[in-house]
Amino acid sequence: MLRKVAVVLSITLGFGILSSINVASAVVVDPSTKSCLDKTVGAKAANKIVLAKKLTKAQTAQVAKCKRSSSSTGSTGSTSSTTAGMVALNYGLISYKLSQLEGLGNIADPALLQVGSTLRMFFKNGNEPQIPLAGFDNKIHSFVSSDNGVTWSLESGVRVDVSSPISVRAAESGGYEAWAWSGKGTGGEILSRFTSTNGSDFTKGSGSAVIVGACKSADGVAATLLGDSQVVKVASGYLAYAQDMQATGSGPFKRHACGLTSADGVNWTLDITRTLAPQNDIQTNPETYRNSSGVIEQILPIDKIDMQTGLRSGMQIRTSTNDGASWTDLSELSFFAADPDRLDLTNGDSLLAFGNFDHRQGGLLGVAKKISTNYKASRTEKGIESVSWVISGAAQSAIKIKNLCQDKDLTSSVKFATSGSNITATYTADAGGRGNGCVYALIGAEQAIK
Repeated sequence: MLRKVAVVLSITLGFGILSSINVASAVVVDPSTKSCLDKTVGAKAANKIVLAKKLTKAQTAQVAKCKRSSSSTGSTGSTSSTTAGMVALNYGLISYKLSQLEGLGNIADPALLQVGSTLRMFFKNGNEPQIPLAGFDNKIHSFVSSDNGVTWSLESGVRVDVSSPISVRAAESGGYEAWAWSGKGTGGEILSRFTSTNGSDFTKGSGSAVIVGACKSADGVAATLLGDSQVVKVASGYLAYAQDMQATGSGPFKRHACGLTSADGVNWTLDITRTLAPQNDIQTNPETYRNSSGVIEQILPIDKIDMQTGLRSGMQIRTSTNDGASWTDLSELSFFAADPDRLDLTNGDSLLAFGNFDHRQGGLLGVAKKISTNYKASRTEKGIESVSWVISGAAQSAIKIKNLCQDKDLTSSVKFATSGSNITATYTADAGGRGNGCVYALIGAEQAIK
């Protein structure tokens, strides 16, 4: 994610600062409102509303009417403003590490690997002009955990001598393998394979240049610079996806993800039939991971913000049971963060590592565990000034609001309100704040994260 490019705006969108920018290019409506629109104006007109960059006066009135209708037929004691966008919370925060506190640069781009009883989290130790941070090597370093990700210790030295984020996995033939962009080649950047016998120190092998111009967004914009390529093993060899990082001009953007295939993990080819080009912006690197059940999960930081209400949807996920030949429709995960990375542990835990950024402190690497809760929540943002959550299934005393990048509990400055069984928590940034990307709601002893 932190592969530096000349386009300043592209860097600005790289981490948590993206939370303060309304980059969605389509109108997000909740399912009940969409159902109402289908009935009142027809599915074709309803889809135009969902995909519109800006609503006409007539469309605005149609949406408002359906939202009122949804409110009047909703749960007792609730209104549309307190039910729209609420999703089940299915990940709980178990740990996080911060920039500078361990003498590090802007830590970013987590990649998880289990080696026996040891869990390793690789990351890029980078410079950051926004703080500013300088003097760091931009190489891949690592934290290690012996308690399944609850606590982490910094390992000394460079794990992978490359300045690009990595994708890492255990190889079927034994040992471990990783991929990273390793420099310019003829017609494109080279995606190289790295190998390791111990899962700690990796040696660079061969790779090939990938020409990506034929991979285009929903608006026909060609990819130019790909982010972290996440690789999975499939029957025909390997499948990878990477986000187009370049963003020029002004938003809203519709950056997309490009599919790559390889028979041997060394020689890569762009496969335009696998391009994922949504009407919304894929803001950071997607994760592509084969879980312990053999299903390929693709977690996409497609951040959907309703331009009228500020209601924010979290990361999107789709799955494939046939090596990526076809995928389910996108559905929403319970929270949004940059550069997701998944790993199923041998003890049955399912982990999701992620990143974020605060201009005053630097990078965050967080680790969440999949859980089952009765909590539901939505998140709404008003520009860079404030963020609010509507939460059900929890008492107010169980709700904590925290800036993880600063390791700062903000709960005492949050305004709470109750409506029926729902609790609204609203936080307004202080004078030094520039966005709320690193501010999360943590609910209950499970620290269910939103």
